[in-house]
Amino acid sequence: MWHSPNQLKEKIKLIWENNYRAYGYPRITMVLRKSGICVGSKRILRLMREMEIHSLMNRRFKKPGTHVDHSQRHNLIKHQPNARIWRADITYLELRPGTWVYLSSIYEPKVHQVLAFKIGRQMEATLVVETINQALECHQKPQYFHSDMGSQYTSNEVETLLERHQISHSYSKQGYPYDNGPIEAFHSLLKREFAFQTTFSNFEDLVIRTSNYISWFNSDRIRTSV
Repeated sequence: MWHSPNQLKEKIKLIWENNYRAYGYPRITMVLRKSGICVGSKRILRLMREMEIHSLMNRRFKKPGTHVDHSQRHNLIKHQPNARIWRADITYLELRPGTWVYLSSIYEPKVHQVLAFKIGRQMEATLVVETINQALECHQKPQYFHSDMGSQYTSNEVETLLERHQISHSYSKQGYPYDNGPIEAFHSLLKREFAFQTTFSNFEDLVIRTSNYISWFNSDRIRTSV
């Protein structure tokens, strides 16, 4: 079925707005084709340029430094490509100018899912413990739990919890965030696709909106890598 430029523009805008304005012309083309509209990506690119819309993926986020209290511990997953691994990290979300809260997440690359997350006003070990417990309640435990060397992850509370469940703790090399690339990539997407373009009214609003984004990420977002 043929669609006029204006009809396509309406569909493009709807797809773009319903997906956190994160989709560029390749993903929008994929969505249209899945819905039965045979259209070329070059045409979608041209129409999006006429509409002056694009994927909101150009702002970069620099990960803050991590406070480390211990000497380097072993990276156990470097030569374990087939193992079940939970990737964990904490990142900052801006509640309002100058006020930050902390998102603790666990991501499993094999299933491309965020298994658990918690948001807190303090970046402390209890936030990580709560996130791990949430993941364990709903998912089979992994062989390895991989994190950076931040003080929250090397705390006695976290180490004791992992030992109790017989989960081996693996660590990224200090100063090498790409050792934990999959969850770093997820947090980067979350910031560029969602957090940087969203104004929150209060802490509860931030929690609800972040939960909605993660639900969309897990179930609906078209994947090319993460």
